[in-house]
Amino acid sequence: MAKKTSKKEQKHGEPPIWEWIIAATGAILVFVAIGFLVYEAITGESAPPSLSVSVESVAAVDNGWLVKFRVKNTGDQTAADVNIEGELKNGEQTVETSAATLTYAPSHSEREGGLIFSKNPNQYQLEVRPKGYEKP
Repeated sequence: MAKKTSKKEQKHGEPPIWEWIIAATGAILVFVAIGFLVYEAITGESAPPSLSVSVESVAAVDNGWLVKFRVKNTGDQTAADVNIEGELKNGEQTVETSAATLTYAPSHSEREGGLIFSKNPNQYQLEVRPKGYEKP
């Protein structure tokens, strides 16, 4: 009498071709990722943070005036504890200052924040600029 082969015994043969294709694709992706990381490590130091600030809007709030700003980091490195300072000036005289700190500004990113003044910034010359940062 002939021996019947079950479905389980038939499945234990060679893996189907699609499994080989998926395994090869995964291996290629892993090697590309490792190669990119090695390349980045070898090429050396990248450009430091390059911070710029622009005023987005000025609005009255309960406790004064809110100046919303946007910080752009066009550098290749992240900046931490980014200090932003705003000044209201009347000619050369500083009328009021306000400051804010952004936790971090990753490379090639934008972050938003706000400065609060007691005087109306629309009545003075408003200057907003980055004052400093920390390397994370």
